[in-house]
Amino acid sequence: MIFYFSGTGNSLYAAHHLAKATQDRLISIPEEMSDPAFSKEYALSTDERIGFVFPIHSWGPPEIVLRFIRRIRFANYQNHYCFFVATCGDDMGCTQQILKQALSGIHINLHAGFSLIMPNTYIALPGFDVDSPEVQKRKLEDAVPELERMESDVCRKTNTFRLHPGGMPRLKSYLILPLFRKFLINDKYFQTTGQCIACGKCAQICPTNNIRIENKRPVWQGHCTACLACYHVCPQRAVYFFAKKNKGQYLHPDLLKYGKEHH
Repeated sequence: MIFYFSGTGNSLYAAHHLAKATQDRLISIPEEMSDPAFSKEYALSTDERIGFVFPIHSWGPPEIVLRFIRRIRFANYQNHYCFFVATCGDDMGCTQQILKQALSGIHINLHAGFSLIMPNTYIALPGFDVDSPEVQKRKLEDAVPELERMESDVCRKTNTFRLHPGGMPRLKSYLILPLFRKFLINDKYFQTTGQCIACGKCAQICPTNNIRIENKRPVWQGHCTACLACYHVCPQRAVYFFAKKNKGQYLHPDLLKYGKEHH
C-alpha cells in the first residue's frame, strides 16, 4: 500500500504512477486523517509493500505525514519492504533520518528512499518563488525517467537510497524546520484581497478541507498544513500569505485529471 499527501499535485502525480507500476493500493493520508481521533491498523498481504509519498516542507516531511505514522500500525508485519518518495524543488535535508526515526517508533524498517526533483511551490517567504516556465518544463521532463527508475527499484524491492540532502542538511532540518513548524504552519497569515470572487476553488483543492466559503470569502479553519495549494489555485490571485507579494503560481499539469482524489 502507498500512503500519500499532496497539495499542488507533484506528489499526487508520483504516487499515482508508483501505484500503477506496483499495483499497490493507493491511500490518501488526509482522507484517513479526517477523523481527529484517527488511529488504525492496516492488514498487509504477504508480498505487499509499504510506501510513503509526500512533498518536502522546509527540509523535512510534512507534519501531517509524521502524525499519520505515529497513529498507525500494521498487522502481519514481517519486515515488509518499506520505501518513501519525497518530491522537492531542490533538496530535502535530513528527511531520511526524520522519517526513519518516526517509522522506528512503530517498529517499521525503512529499506529505500528517493527524492524526486519537481517544480518549486513554496512562495511564502522572501527569496522563495516558483520556477520559471522553462525550469518547470525541464524539471517535469527530467522527472519522467527518474520516476521510472524509482518504479523499477520499488518493484524489485531493492535496498537503495537516491537522495538530494543538499548543503548544511542538519542545520536546515534540525534548526530551520522546527522554527517553520512552530511559526509558519499557521493559517492566520492567509488573507484575501477584494479580487476574490468566491469561486470556491481554494476550498476544493485544500487537501485537509481546511477552508470554507463564508459570506462570499474563504475562511481558514485552523488545521492548515502550509501546502499553499489555496494560493496557487486562485484564478484571481486573491489569496496571499503575510503581505501581498508578486509571486508566481504553480499546479502540476495532471492535477485536474485526478480531481478531488487527493483530498
